[in-house]
Amino acid sequence: MEQKKYLTLKEKIGFPLAAFGRSGIYTIMTMFYMVFLIDVAKLDAVVASSIILGARIFDALNDPLMGMIVDKTRTKWGKMRPYLLFTPIPVCLTTVLLFIAPFGDNTVAATIYAAVTYVLWGVCFTIQDVPFWSLSSVITPDEKERTQFISNGRLGSTFGGILPALLVPVLRTTFGNGKGYLIAAVIFGILGAVLSSLAFFTTKERIEPTDKTPSFKETIEVVRKNKVLLIVILAAILGSTMVIANQSADYIANYLIIQGYTDFDVLKSTNDIVQAYDFWIPRGTVLTTLTIAIGAGMVPAMIVFPMLRKKFDLKQIYIGSSLFGLISHLGCYLVFMRDPSHINLYILWVFLFLMGFPLGIYNVITYALIADSVDYIQWKTGKRSEGVCFSFQTFLSKITAGLAGVATGWVLKAGNYIEPIDGNLDAQGRQILEWQGPETQKWLLIMVTILPAIGFALTIIPMLFNDYTGKKKEKIQQELAERREETAEEKEEAKA
Repeated sequence: MEQKKYLTLKEKIGFPLAAFGRSGIYTIMTMFYMVFLIDVAKLDAVVASSIILGARIFDALNDPLMGMIVDKTRTKWGKMRPYLLFTPIPVCLTTVLLFIAPFGDNTVAATIYAAVTYVLWGVCFTIQDVPFWSLSSVITPDEKERTQFISNGRLGSTFGGILPALLVPVLRTTFGNGKGYLIAAVIFGILGAVLSSLAFFTTKERIEPTDKTPSFKETIEVVRKNKVLLIVILAAILGSTMVIANQSADYIANYLIIQGYTDFDVLKSTNDIVQAYDFWIPRGTVLTTLTIAIGAGMVPAMIVFPMLRKKFDLKQIYIGSSLFGLISHLGCYLVFMRDPSHINLYILWVFLFLMGFPLGIYNVITYALIADSVDYIQWKTGKRSEGVCFSFQTFLSKITAGLAGVATGWVLKAGNYIEPIDGNLDAQGRQILEWQGPETQKWLLIMVTILPAIGFALTIIPMLFNDYTGKKKEKIQQELAERREETAEEKEEAKA
């Protein structure tokens, strides 16, 4: 008997497009905001990373609260979709505020402004992010459709994340750092607002919420009893540094590649960074090639993930991809450790492609694991808490990015990184980057290879204890399907 299909073509197209738009906003924040704080707002690296971590912790604590609010929501549009209608404009506006530096270099006012706007952005993004990804747990009861729905969404998100890496360097080169970042924020803020609204207009919630909304105490109890969710949380926190290579691509491009092809004597005599640069790839597109290399590894990983699911369970895929990430990052370090000042870009592309593959798997598999946790706790307690469970995905993305940002700040401080001098422009008005010594370059290499490798090793440990697999999972899924049928029949009898 052919299994019933729930998803429409409109949903299959609209959700990835919405994820594409949101990812542009999220990527300029994760990839460029710390660079902006250090290079434009002129905040100390440790101060900037501390702002990011502090705001992320505050914001992350709001995620479970938002999850509880979502689980208590009952409207004609469902639990998730109302928030997807009203949040695009606030997210757009706060994104623009992030990339304005209205105060003097490294002043108390500049620090306070950065902290307040970042917290404000985080709150707005949370109100949208929790119901956005929670949508996957209520749009279809079929696990195969849900896996494909999540994979398509993460694919859209990945492509959306590549776009800022293509455009921001061009805008910085054309308009300078400060104005370039601001223009980028306006572009991606508006694009994100328009596309993310599709998540409301093109989708339908199909799984009915339980009649009783959980209390705060019951919600805490749900989390405490949810072994699958607790494993995912611990694995993500221990693996926080896995994403550093992706987040720090700007430092790799500027100081491990571009600096190696720049003749500083020529720069001194001509005051022209283009004349001093001697490589066939333009300076402004080096970062783009690195991001594309990582994305080129992530995309096929997300495409093959549904196929891997047919032969392996989520636990096996998670551990296998983490081991692959560990090996690829260590390999990159061993190849370039002798002389980080002269890195072969072509070999680096290969390693970045390999590094991207486990990141692509991770991008999808955490959502699939949390969707599993929703089913698991419903089977165990009778309560279905999509909002709370998926709120931990956004909670974890913020905490892990914050911890990775702190690690980046510490490395920059330990390696004596020298930030660009404001107003130090060449004859054409382009920003001149400061020269980083060999010791700083070694620290930058460690930052994007050894630290992620440690994260991949640590994230495996909790996943070894995940037993929601195989026959146990099949039995639980079958019991849940039977319960849903019984509930539907009872409602029909009540109406009659």
